[in-house]
Amino acid sequence: MASALAELPLALFSTLAPMGAGAFLILAILFNTVKLDGDALKRVDKMTAIPVALVIVGFIAAFFHLANPLNAFGVFAGLGSSPLSNELAAGCLFAAVMLIYWIWAMTGKMSAGARKGFIWAVAVLGLVFAWFTGMAYMIDTIPSWNTLAGPVQMVGFSLVGGAAVSVLVLTLAKCADDLRTGTLKTALIVVLAAGVVLGLGGLAVQAAATSSMANGLVDGASLVSGALMVIVCGAICLVGTGVCDVFAVRGAQAGALVGMSWGAALLALVGILLLRLAFYAMQLSVGLSIM
Repeated sequence: MASALAELPLALFSTLAPMGAGAFLILAILFNTVKLDGDALKRVDKMTAIPVALVIVGFIAAFFHLANPLNAFGVFAGLGSSPLSNELAAGCLFAAVMLIYWIWAMTGKMSAGARKGFIWAVAVLGLVFAWFTGMAYMIDTIPSWNTLAGPVQMVGFSLVGGAAVSVLVLTLAKCADDLRTGTLKTALIVVLAAGVVLGLGGLAVQAAATSSMANGLVDGASLVSGALMVIVCGAICLVGTGVCDVFAVRGAQAGALVGMSWGAALLALVGILLLRLAFYAMQLSVGLSIM
């Protein structure tokens, strides 16, 4: 796990930014299924600063991984052929569209029709960004990462983390009652369940594949064993996130709702960060032999 801590800036990036991105999916469903009055829209737009901030802080964390932050611009040279270049391009496109949407919404001059279409564009680009974040780790020289289980778990983390963030946004915006409307409540529970299954399932598939590998210096089973406790703790946090949010949307008392919402978001952040560190701990490079 010591080597994983060296990747902490990237672990923070791949935790915070996808969580913020995933929140826009629930917001898209909200604006397309629930009619909010003007005051409620203003409160939701104000609290949308939370997922926006997560995305921005995530990108800032990624820059700390670079010896020279100016090198980030050189990554675009491999656009189309380099997974890292594709990730950065997808992330920049998503971030730009997200900021345009949020700034426009905050002016109070966005029509209902424009909002419904624009928020879906942000939501889709957010999930595409999460997928490409996972794709960036599919490197031939690191076979334990070179699997579609990586992108799958990133999309899962984006869904479960984003759902938790969106519940917090709506709770703080005093729109908790809208969480209990039939369509939105069902969609939120489905997104949470899908996120937990894809996130934990993708990591489990990766761990199983890594366990069967080895090079001349280390075997994959030892790497997985060393990260096992972190994986267990991360999984418990992720399941706890889902439990808190389900209680929140199924009619938690007003006094407990805010606490549950904050608890779900914090559990999601801690859980995803632990699972991302476990991912980095299962790094097995090409060596003398691969079994």
